[in-house]
Amino acid sequence: MKNPVTVASGTFGYGGEYDRYFDVARLGAVTTKSLSLKPRPGNRPPRLVETPAGMLNAIGLQNVGIDAYLRDKAPFLREKRVPIIGNIYGATPDEYAELARRLEAEDAADAIEANLSCPNVHDAQRATGPVLVSQSCEAIGAYTRAIRAATRLPLFVKLTPNVMNIQEPALAAEEAGADGVCLINTLLGMAIDAETRRPKLSNIVGGLSGPAIRPVAVKMVWDAARALRIPIIGTGGIACAADAIEFLLAGATAVSVGSMSFRQPDAAVQVVEGIEAYLRRHGIGAVTELIGAMQV
Repeated sequence: MKNPVTVASGTFGYGGEYDRYFDVARLGAVTTKSLSLKPRPGNRPPRLVETPAGMLNAIGLQNVGIDAYLRDKAPFLREKRVPIIGNIYGATPDEYAELARRLEAEDAADAIEANLSCPNVHDAQRATGPVLVSQSCEAIGAYTRAIRAATRLPLFVKLTPNVMNIQEPALAAEEAGADGVCLINTLLGMAIDAETRRPKLSNIVGGLSGPAIRPVAVKMVWDAARALRIPIIGTGGIACAADAIEFLLAGATAVSVGSMSFRQPDAAVQVVEGIEAYLRRHGIGAVTELIGAMQV
């Protein structure tokens, strides 16, 4: 990555959707919308709810599928010469492994981001809500090992914040062979219409993103960075360069801009330019000097 800024999966399509607003090659990398083996229609509407300083989404990993991505989407990103982080989702470790193999074989990604933490798609239920792969250290290990065996590409595991201690799942990913982790995915939340007394999302539960979750995300990056030897991509509520620098100071190596791209389509490139200006203003020679440099 020529700079430490990418975009959060699911908020940037496959890159081409935003290229009319700015040259996506200016980003450090483009992270794709989650890819599955077959196309997915996602959940039925309503799937988005605005919240104070954020939003709830229950899109349900709607995507074109790996075949259409390889045929129609990846060529554009390759023409742009921007690194591609291919975000993948499957129902089993074997499905994740097959997706990783195909992305590498077709030269359609430079790194893999394994989405083990989407709160809107789940195959099991328990009394307290959805079961996420990344809420189980044992499951994280099994999925990560399967993907690691299938590809030589750098492997990042995207983890959920919906756990008691983020260090445990992060270490499970590291021990199973992950090259890095992405922190954090959305927080579980829901909204109810007081007049109709019905949930505002058809899925009832959704993922909370936006500036409201940034303090939680920064704290979890800080917690994980003190335990890990591998890099962290920090994400969650980044709206400007100062927000991104918080994550770097807390220990992230790179950052991803998510739901702010909906409100301000060029938000990610504005973060790139803002970090550059910050480095000049403070006389800092390299952005790597900021990683974990919080002073206490």
